[in-house]
Amino acid sequence: MSDKKTGVLLLSHGSRLDDGEEVIKAYKEMYEKEFPEYPVEYGFMEIRKPGIPETINKLTSENDLEKIIVVPVFVAHGLHTKRDIPGLLGIESDFDAEAVSGHHHHHHDHGHDHDHGHSHGHHHHHHDHDDEEFEFDGEIVLTEPLGIDKRLYEIIKDRVSEHL
Repeated sequence: MSDKKTGVLLLSHGSRLDDGEEVIKAYKEMYEKEFPEYPVEYGFMEIRKPGIPETINKLTSENDLEKIIVVPVFVAHGLHTKRDIPGLLGIESDFDAEAVSGHHHHHHDHGHDHDHGHSHGHHHHHHDHDDEEFEFDGEIVLTEPLGIDKRLYEIIKDRVSEHL
């Protein structure tokens, strides 16, 4: 990693059930143990707290950060990783709504307010359960989701073989 003071945000979708929080919290603890020099927090895109602004505020209030790396712990890209999360982070997205295979996904809006195409230094994102905002003048990097990876395939094989 660079010598910039860097924080890590592990981002889960969010659910009314506790299972998702247990998983993302465990990943946070694993990362913390292996890389104690990097502050790491977990947050949720929706439904559950802490939301994205709240988590960024926690990271920046406790550390003098120049960079935050946001890892969406999602299996694949979807409207959330392409559109909603960049919007909440206030970063540019190359998301093309017309390119969504001709389908109209307006019903999948979960009631978010989207501020399309406006990426300013101040972030005013009112999001379901989270009226908190964040101010961060450093760099925010949104990584790819987990994607296609042989390590995930090994887990799939394990899940199947448990029941063969």
